[in-house]
Amino acid sequence: MRHTVALHTKETHMSTTPFEIRLELLKMSKDLLEHDYFAQKELAITDWQSRAGAAMTNGQELPAKPELPLMPSEEAIIEKATKLKAFVDGK
Repeated sequence: MRHTVALHTKETHMSTTPFEIRLELLKMSKDLLEHDYFAQKELAITDWQSRAGAAMTNGQELPAKPELPLMPSEEAIIEKATKLKAFVDGK
């Protein structure tokens, strides 16, 4: 005789609080803005290095150092989070 055992799992659904949603939106906004910052910084540095290398090869003066972007401010992060929340809310 063969015995089978049925396993029942109980799913627990935890709702996310408004605080947790805002926190996640802030984290997401910070990550997005920092990603853009580092991409812009890398592009500026790479471009300068390329121009500097060409100048050195040709015996020319080095180009001016590039202006690097600023790190995202707290205000920029909050503004981005507000836009994301409006999108999520369908506004």
